[in-house]
Formats: sequence, structure tokens, C-alpha cells
Amino acid sequence: MYWKEIPVQVQTQENKETFSVPLDSRFQQAVDSISMMDGSYGSDDYLNGWQWEEIIEIDIPARELSSLIADLYNNCMPDDFVKRIRDAHNDEVRDPNPKSIDIWLSESEQFSHYTKDLGEIWT
Repeated sequence: MYWKEIPVQVQTQENKETFSVPLDSRFQQAVDSISMMDGSYGSDDYLNGWQWEEIIEIDIPARELSSLIADLYNNCMPDDFVKRIRDAHNDEVRDPNPKSIDIWLSESEQFSHYTKDLGEIWT
């Protein structure tokens, strides 16, 4: 699940079982900070900013996949991602669409550790 460009939760399904893994609290704190900064906090724009990303199928057990993706975000998203979003907003180049900041994950030295297991779904 994303709020605009900020990931907050990973959800996977296998058969009829759903696995949800919330990301570290810094992601929800980022949502709060950015929504206050851009004026959407408490508005329809805030509520409309919540959305799930597309459904994909992969041959990794759902519980393992949700943990792997959550670990990727938790360990690879730069510490300064809120500042980067704020700077992009102030420079009028912000892309508030889901996954638009996911490119920043690749800056981490740990990125390839996670993506080798995710294969083609993480390109």
C-alpha cells in the first residue's frame, strides 16, 4: 500500500490467506509529515492518496515474499527520503505516484541482496 509515492505496507496472498506486513514507523511518519507539508492532511486528497499497487504473481511463498519486500523497503530506502520528497515538492518536480521513489532503493549497498531473490518483478 502506498500513500501517494510513500510505501507503507506490503500485502500478499496465497490461496485464500492474506499476509500483511507494515513497514517501519518512519514510513507512516513520512506520510504524516508530507501530507501536512502539501496541505492534504485531513482532506479528500489525503484519503484518495491511499492505494494498492498492481497485483503480480510470482513463485515465492506469500509470507516469504511479503517479508522480503518489507525488508527491502525498510533496509534500502534512504534515510533522507522525506527531505527528498519535500525538496522535489518545493522545486515543483515531485511525482506523487506510487513507486515513483522506489528508484532510490537502488542506492543502497544492500539492494542487490534483496533483488536477486525478487528477480524480474523488481526491475
